[in-house]
Amino acid sequence: MSRLAGLIISICVGFAIFYFGAVTPPPAGLDAPDNAFSAARAMRDIRTLGGQPHPAGSPANARVRDYLIGRMTALGLHPVAREDDSVSGFGSTLSGARVHNLIGVIPGADSSAPALALMAHYDSVPGSPGAADDAAGVASALEIVRALKTKGIPRRDVVVLLTDGEEAGLLGARAFFARDPLAAHVGYVLNMESRGGGGRAIMFETARSNGQDIALYRRTAAAPVSNALTVLIYRFMPNSTDFTAALMAGKVGLNYAFIGRQFDYHSPSSTPATLDQGALQHMGAQVLPTAEALAFGPLPSRAPDVTYANLLGDATAAYPANGGWLLLFIAVALIAFGLHRIRGAEALDVITVGRGVLATLYAVLLTAVALELVRRATGVASGFIEFRPILAQFPLFEVMMAAAALAAVLATATLAASHGGRRLAVALPLAAAAIACLFSGLNVLAITLGILGGAVGFAGFGAVIRLPAAWLGALLVSLFTGVAVQLAAPTAGAVFAWPLVAGAATFAAAGGGASRSFLTLVVSTFVSILVCGWLAALFHQLLQGLDLAPIVALPAFLALSTLWPLLHPRDDDAGNWRLPSIGITVGLGIAAYIHLHNPWTERHPNSVEPIYIVEPAAGRAWRASALPPDRWTSNVIGAESGRIGSLDIPLGRADLVGAPAAATAVAAPNAVLATNAAGRVTLSVTPRPNAVGVIIALRSSSPLRDIDLNGRGAPGFTAAKTGWSHILWSGAEPLTLSLSTADARSLDVVVAERLPTWMAASPLPALPPTDQMWSYAGSTLVLGRPTLPPPLTPER
Repeated sequence: MSRLAGLIISICVGFAIFYFGAVTPPPAGLDAPDNAFSAARAMRDIRTLGGQPHPAGSPANARVRDYLIGRMTALGLHPVAREDDSVSGFGSTLSGARVHNLIGVIPGADSSAPALALMAHYDSVPGSPGAADDAAGVASALEIVRALKTKGIPRRDVVVLLTDGEEAGLLGARAFFARDPLAAHVGYVLNMESRGGGGRAIMFETARSNGQDIALYRRTAAAPVSNALTVLIYRFMPNSTDFTAALMAGKVGLNYAFIGRQFDYHSPSSTPATLDQGALQHMGAQVLPTAEALAFGPLPSRAPDVTYANLLGDATAAYPANGGWLLLFIAVALIAFGLHRIRGAEALDVITVGRGVLATLYAVLLTAVALELVRRATGVASGFIEFRPILAQFPLFEVMMAAAALAAVLATATLAASHGGRRLAVALPLAAAAIACLFSGLNVLAITLGILGGAVGFAGFGAVIRLPAAWLGALLVSLFTGVAVQLAAPTAGAVFAWPLVAGAATFAAAGGGASRSFLTLVVSTFVSILVCGWLAALFHQLLQGLDLAPIVALPAFLALSTLWPLLHPRDDDAGNWRLPSIGITVGLGIAAYIHLHNPWTERHPNSVEPIYIVEPAAGRAWRASALPPDRWTSNVIGAESGRIGSLDIPLGRADLVGAPAAATAVAAPNAVLATNAAGRVTLSVTPRPNAVGVIIALRSSSPLRDIDLNGRGAPGFTAAKTGWSHILWSGAEPLTLSLSTADARSLDVVVAERLPTWMAASPLPALPPTDQMWSYAGSTLVLGRPTLPPPLTPER
């Protein structure tokens, strides 16, 4: 076997292991056993729940609520709808709505025992039917309840909590855990969510002190997908779900979601027809046995966080967080044994080993800048909407990133085996950074990576780095990283320690690579297959979860511990740049294709958001777009005047463009601004009955303080010191905003009432099949600018 054959086998078989491990299970049919979860049964609910957009406060959401009350009643849950005005702030934006949480209970044998809560939210974002987010979670909860009821009377109450207003700021969950009398009874929460339309469900969040939670999860979940690194990363991300509100209230539990097919996330394409029923099956089949164990058995106690991760297959390994030190000690022992076997066969000193360490650092930096290069070469900007052309062809994007990463590590290995490669080692990362800047403008990240890569290349190359030194260098860098992670975040240690131990074991078995025997290649290939298959899942998750290309260098770095003997050329192949050239050519070729290719199809359509804006008091109006307009949108918004330009209307959408249009006769918003004797300012808005929401923009030269909305405080909200702050109200219920400011006369207020229909003089033309109406598309915003009444003039 040649090292090239071993490398190809490792990558291909490793990918196959990952792929077949990531495929969702076949959905169970309507004839599935009564005590089992059936995606087909859950789909009957999803076809109703996910039939049309139903944001909080909308008539469609009220119809969904009525349907769910009927379903919960049929399940014997005796549901109640709890109404509450709820608000939530994030930065200078405050969201609010009158929410209606649906609560039902399966009575347990011991009603005094802490209850289990099955939680999901039934509202969607505007414009999306939400078949995945979160009709899938709601339907899963109902199907789990049906299955649980076949198993007899549970030990404890099982609360079914279907929240409202999650998409508007976790409003229903915040209201429940802050003010609902049943909240104190809840002892454990299982929340079901989605960030896409497919893929296996991941258990991605726990409360702290999760040792017993993970023990329960490992023991009960069918085909579990989770690791401690995901849980740790999520704790530091700004993302949130209803489970966040539960954690803030001191509750514990597990949070699940599937994140594949992210093109459909918050998209009009998130329909029952596009939902992966295998993902739904995996969600339900994973949660049901855990819910059964909690309903009929004890709740987990608090125990220290553990280190855990999936093995290949459906098994999950876990151990105490300080157990990572034992793995690192084993790695050190194996490396030492390998060094002992090298002695006499290969001269290793501090300088040669140092070059090996620098080669690994160079591989990481070159991989990172190569990934940044191909990502920017796609021409796709960063951002939730901007990233959608890549999401429309995500498998191709993954191949591109994998090809770039492989090209970088192959280039590093080629440089290591070459004489006099210093100039090229310096040039490669600098050239990659420069080309990345050609596509993205000044790219500080790429430039930094390029300069660091060039410096490390200058220091590390120039003389041949033989395989033992290169391989040992990779192991030492991995060991140092593993120690650092074990000190800083021990629960994440498995991701770093497991590949290190595998590489150290191979290093020991292969005698440090001093002899390239057939057995060495076989052992290296076998271990590399397992490691590549395991790290492919991490590669996939990082690409899905973060649009930060250089971070995807992490799996490539971790793979070096086992891949070096397959990457490093033999003496007769040193200086052969064929493989790295093929890799980067494939990566850049795919990037060029993505850059030049129109990705929009009927399955993956472009998103358009034409809006009609009218300001009755000023007698003016605009046809506008909150998204970069395509040809169809440009024709729509320029239909009356053709003069398309940026609009300075403070609706919280920075890139709003539009063109003047005829003003439709419509009444201005019913908004009244006033002050009381204490100088407190109130804004009262009474939306018209068919309104689906209100946007309020505030700006003042003096600070805004003590803000509340419908009598609720504004947690998480901080008014902008300069520019506009925004209040987003979902629904047509009256609202009163109250605040204090030193200079009420300096307060600028814009109120935009959102109506669900297009009220411009001419209707919208037919939509091309490769476009889809996004969020506020097709609606009308009616603007008003309420002012304080003039001060009273003293009578003479």
